[in-house]
Amino acid sequence: MDRKQLMEQFNRQPRLGTLATSDGKGAVNNAFFSALNMIDENTLVMACGENHSLANLRLNPKAAFVFFEPAANPMEWKGARLYLNALKIEPNGPLFDQLVATVRQMVGDEPADHVKAAVTFHIEETRPLVDHAH
Repeated sequence: MDRKQLMEQFNRQPRLGTLATSDGKGAVNNAFFSALNMIDENTLVMACGENHSLANLRLNPKAAFVFFEPAANPMEWKGARLYLNALKIEPNGPLFDQLVATVRQMVGDEPADHVKAAVTFHIEETRPLVDHAH
């Protein structure tokens, strides 16, 4: 899948996804996130609360996001695995304000009030959701 197709699929809602991060010692965290957006073929942005994921990204910028759209047969699920590097963690500014507004519109005031940072990721690598044997 090329990056333009990936961006179209990634930004389509609803979709499910999890973000895997690890701290400076390698302890892994995996959490459900929906407030992510692929803003171009190489960049992903995320609204994040003060949680394990954000704490881990401050220590180790490497992360992986897996997203999927279920189908009747798991081998037909659509989605991808994105390997990421956090470039910026911003507690304020235009991107932060934009992401808070998006969260507020999508899921309401309480979740939006818990957003503490806008995270900008570079997409290092993409892989299909399911690697088919050839």
